[in-house]
Amino acid sequence: MRNYKTLVSITILAIANTTPLYFATVALPTIMRSNGVSLTIIGLFGGLMLPWAFKFLWAPLLDRYYSIKFGKRKSWLIPLQILMLICLIIIYNLPPNQHPELLFGIIIALLICAATHYLATSAFILEQVDSDQLRFGNYAQVVGTALGSFTGGGLFLIAYPQFGWQNSILTLVIVNLIFLVIQSLVRERKIIIETELGGKPSLINFLNRKNTRNLLYLCLIYRGCEGLVMGMQQPFLVDKQIAISLIGKVLGASGLSLSLLASLLVSICLRNNRENIWLLILGIMRSICYLALATLAYFTINSQTLIFTVVVTNMACRSMEMVVLYTFFMQNCEPRQSATDMSILLCAEIIIYSSGMMLSGYLAKLLGYSGLFAIGSVLSLVSTAVCAYIIYKIIIRRNQYLL
Repeated sequence: MRNYKTLVSITILAIANTTPLYFATVALPTIMRSNGVSLTIIGLFGGLMLPWAFKFLWAPLLDRYYSIKFGKRKSWLIPLQILMLICLIIIYNLPPNQHPELLFGIIIALLICAATHYLATSAFILEQVDSDQLRFGNYAQVVGTALGSFTGGGLFLIAYPQFGWQNSILTLVIVNLIFLVIQSLVRERKIIIETELGGKPSLINFLNRKNTRNLLYLCLIYRGCEGLVMGMQQPFLVDKQIAISLIGKVLGASGLSLSLLASLLVSICLRNNRENIWLLILGIMRSICYLALATLAYFTINSQTLIFTVVVTNMACRSMEMVVLYTFFMQNCEPRQSATDMSILLCAEIIIYSSGMMLSGYLAKLLGYSGLFAIGSVLSLVSTAVCAYIIYKIIIRRNQYLL
């Protein structure tokens, strides 16, 4: 029987660490520009993703230092939530059009705390959810991430014109205070971990294990094509003369709802070592979506119904992929350094995805949208086949070990 209290706790934790990220990267640049802040300063905020991309550098600390009495992950979750609360209180007193450099520094501190909180949350899922129920733990995290992105991004932008800067920030402060109270009530079950690894948890231990190296290859290969397509998806919609407000509504409410329903479906169906089958199915669906985008671009088809059907289907596939991949990652990480292992995989995912996004603009300019999306479709098919084989080999090796 699933522990629904644990799943609710995971959702709350995910909201807590995702809200600051989307506040900083979605809401804040928009608000700063509306207040006359220069594009040069706003451009610096592109560096706000760095703590999320390189959080693996300090991840071993979470596996090495903690209080067993207080709770292995709560030893980090509670202090980090307090630090995020302090950062928001400081931001409350910093209007977006004054001292932008100081605001940038505080935001960086906020996101370092949020990124580290995310690591502790991922490790919490692995340690507190039974192996055969990890898919539901990851679904709870997907739900929390979706709600956090909406709270920190869209909802804050809706509130800001109505209530102003300080009242909107005060709302975030109150929400984070509630999160702090809830996290203090979370109970961790004690985990007995066999110490098969020598030495302290570290990046080297991750690289020394063939199993986790295969997970890294899986992450890089499967996610490699997505940044190419997703980086140009929104510009493609704009160039199709679709209103920005309509894009926001469809990708926001409708896309989010369908993505969460699709993720729930795959969470229920994912069992009995079928990750390779699901990854193959989702990869083929992803390839079809990319090919459909290429077709729409090449034949200049402007039907908004067709375009949004493809885009929203692709969003749903990506949400289901997250559940499948993250569940598989957690099942094959080393429990003794779960935060370290997950951080390396998640950071690799961000880096390869961001690299694809950076390259997408150049390829779109050179080949057009149709050429870019067609390349994405071919790469998606190839990477899907390779990754399905990698997962199959990992499952076989894991089953042999259990025997």
